[in-house]
Amino acid sequence: MNLEHIQETLKTVQYYHNVNIVQTFEKEDGTSIRVKCIENTRTLEVSYSASETIERYETIEEAAVAIEQYLNLEITT
Repeated sequence: MNLEHIQETLKTVQYYHNVNIVQTFEKEDGTSIRVKCIENTRTLEVSYSASETIERYETIEEAAVAIEQYLNLEITT
């Protein structure tokens, strides 16, 4: 998924900040990222399933870059 598509998706999530919309980005290995806008703010909350961590981003651009990097990260075993 390219950066522009991720940004457009996040714009939709952020636009509807007053309702509970969650967008999931899933990798082929089954790990995923869940993104939601914290209610009544413009802050995007990104939850990583693999590490069980949560990061918050104030801008769509920052969140999109983090998501793109995660989705393009190759997992080596």
